[in-house]
Parts: sequence; structure tokens; C-alpha cells
Amino acid sequence: MWECSYGKEPVDIRLLMLRFLRKSPVLLLAALLGMLCVGGPYFLVKVTFGPAKEYEAVTDFYIDYAVQENGEEYTYFNQTTWTQLITDDVFTDKILINMADGAMNAGDKTDDEQGAPLQDGKSKQGISVQESKGKEKGATDFSVQETEKAAGLTKQELREYLYATMLSDTRIVTTTVTTNDPELTMKIEKALVRAMEEFGEEQKEIAGVRILQEPEEASLVAADVRTFRACMLGMAAALLVTMFYLLIYFVLDEGIYIPATFERRYGVPMLGTVHSQELKMLAEKLFSGRTGRPMLLAVDENTDLKQVEKALEERGVLTAGIIEAGAMRDDIDCRMVRKVTDEKSIEEDRKAIVRKRSALEKNATDEKKITIEKEIIFREETEDKKILLIVKAGAHNGKWIEKTLDICRKCGVDVVAALLWDADERLISAYEMPEHVLYAWRRLRRDPGGKKDMD
Repeated sequence: MWECSYGKEPVDIRLLMLRFLRKSPVLLLAALLGMLCVGGPYFLVKVTFGPAKEYEAVTDFYIDYAVQENGEEYTYFNQTTWTQLITDDVFTDKILINMADGAMNAGDKTDDEQGAPLQDGKSKQGISVQESKGKEKGATDFSVQETEKAAGLTKQELREYLYATMLSDTRIVTTTVTTNDPELTMKIEKALVRAMEEFGEEQKEIAGVRILQEPEEASLVAADVRTFRACMLGMAAALLVTMFYLLIYFVLDEGIYIPATFERRYGVPMLGTVHSQELKMLAEKLFSGRTGRPMLLAVDENTDLKQVEKALEERGVLTAGIIEAGAMRDDIDCRMVRKVTDEKSIEEDRKAIVRKRSALEKNATDEKKITIEKEIIFREETEDKKILLIVKAGAHNGKWIEKTLDICRKCGVDVVAALLWDADERLISAYEMPEHVLYAWRRLRRDPGGKKDMD
């Protein structure tokens, strides 16, 4: 009697790996799609439609802190202090004034005097003094706007260009000016150097400011483009998702791909495939008896039993007839109708139906009569017969196999063996190959020279 328990069925690791190898083109395609879906947009965003080129100027200042009355230096100027100070008005105002003075000095080549009058009646000297002492003298918004116009940028834009930090020593301040224009970068850097000197002169905590390193020209900032990493990330993510999906699909798949799976799951012997070497020997052993020939029963409607019967005859396995699945797939009691191909005639079958029908006309309904008639035909045709169940490989028909075996059990039909039809012979050979290799290796170890014992 057949038994089936999916919960207790172990996972066939070898078959699982072989099926993964067969899906290697799918995995390769998933990897390429992952690289394209992640690396492509990343390349478009970062390179093709990426931000404009940036130029930076990095300057190192050495700060000599003043000594307090107790003999210790002022040390409360830390990294956070400089990062905040560089974007405060105390620095941005000085930088804008220095840039405005430089722009006006460059624009007025004919007048070398520092106090030359401007169009609005103010001198270049006057703007610098007024802006440097804005809070003390109550500088107006108009003067700030005028300075920004002369400098060529606003205070908010300037703050976005500036950055200051301390890499190691608290006495070394590193400033960075970053813009999209190399000339503008150097103008801001030159103004920043002057502003740092002025700031050091104004603070009692600072004794002096020295320049350790000043660039001669702005350098191009290397874009942080990681297209290769993005492609690898997309490939890895796509492979993981695809492998996880395939793993779930393979584990939940109830189709039969190799004979060993069917025997382990249902406990019914399997002859293998029509190409198996041991097919004829197993058929003669399992179907020896009164009939000596099995009847073919197909699980799937689309299985051509005529073709199966012909293939078996070519291998020397003779059959007594075929039974195909009927159109009523939902009829649990008896859903199979036989094609008469053995020694019984059609007329004898009709007489048998008439005899059985007379016993049912008294107490049974029409629907029940038809169902019982089909069951009677099936019982009579399979009486004293042995069934060879034809299972199509990879058809996802696990539940139909169970249903077929259950109907055969209810009808008292003996399913002696099964045959795997339309199977992948390469998959079966690859599955069985490790056993053959291991067997050959053991024989080689027992007889390294290939010599036989001689009498």
C-alpha cells in the first residue's frame, strides 16, 4: 500500500544543486539585470547627469595662541569652534570686503590711489572700513548688498563654499574653499587668507597666524563615482533574490524529476525511464504472474499512452492494454475510462454494462447510476490485472498522483510499479553519476593494477 508524507520527506541536496545548475542561465540573466538596474541609474545620476565639476583650494594655518597670566596658552579654540567661526559673520564679512576691494582694484587700473572715489561717492577705503566696523558704526543693509554685489556672490553662497577643520594638532587649522569655478575658488582663498590674518590681529587669544601651505591654483575635486560597486551590489541583490525564489520554488515543487524521488515519496517501485538499462529486467520480475503483462494507466490526460506503449514494445516490454484519464477530473470515485485494446471485445463490455445496470435502476439516481457504471467498468477491466502507472516528469502533478493511487486503492487495483515518462535523461545521469564514480573508485582501490586472480 502506498504512503505519502511530504513533511517527513528529506530535502534531496544533490537534486537541488543539479536543478540550480540547470537554472544557471536564469541566474546569469538575473545578475546582468541586477547590474543594469542598479548600476545604470547610478551611472546616469553620478556621471551622465551628475553635478558640475568642483574645484577646491586647501590652506593650512598655524595658530600661535597667546599665553595667559598663569603661563598657559589659550586652548579652547577646538575643531567645532573653527568650523562654526569660518561661516560666521566675523569671517564672511571680512572675506566679502576683501573680495570687493580686490575686484575694484582690478577694475580700476588707471587710478592707483587707495582712496579713489566711486560712482556713488564712496571710496574703496570707505567701504572696507565701514564693513569691518559695521556693528560699531551701524552699517546698513544697503552697504552689505553693495559689498555682495562688488564681490560677485552673496553671504549665503559664501558660507556654502567654506569649511574649516583640525586634522590632528589644535594649532593647525585647515580651511577648504570649494566652488564650481577655479578662478572664484582662488579669489575666495586669497580673501580668506587676509581675513584669517585680520582675525588673528583682533583676537587677544591669538598671538599670530602663519601660513603653512597655500595652493597656487585650485585643484579639481575627484568625483566619488562608484559605478563598479553599484553594479556589484545590484548583481548580488538580484542573485540573492533569484536564488531565494528558486529555492522556495524547488522545495515546494511536487513534480517528479528522477525515479528515486517517486519511490521515496510514494513507496511504489519505479522501473525508471524507457531508456533505463534495467527496464526489461525489472518489468519481467515485477509483472510475472497470471497475466505477465501490465496495463498502462496515465496520471495526466495529455500523456500519449500509445506512444508509451510503442516505446515499451521497442524495449521488449509488452503490455495488456491502456487506461486513460477521462474528462471527469472531479469525479473522485472513478474518473478513468478504458480504451479496450486487449482480447476483450466491445460487445462483451456492453453486455456487462447491461447486466450491472439492471441492478441499479430500482434505488439509484441517474447521476449515481453513471458513476457506479464507470466504477463497474473500471473494476471489470482491471480485474486480475497489474497496473503500470505512467508519470510524466516535471508535470507538477503530485496531488494527481496521490489521487490516482487512492482511487486505485479504493477500486482494489494493484499498482505494481511506475514509469517516468518524458524525463530529462541528462539530469538523471548527472544525479546518478557520483554513485558510479564512487563505485569505480572503490573497485580501483581494491584492484589498483586491474589484475584478476588467476587459478
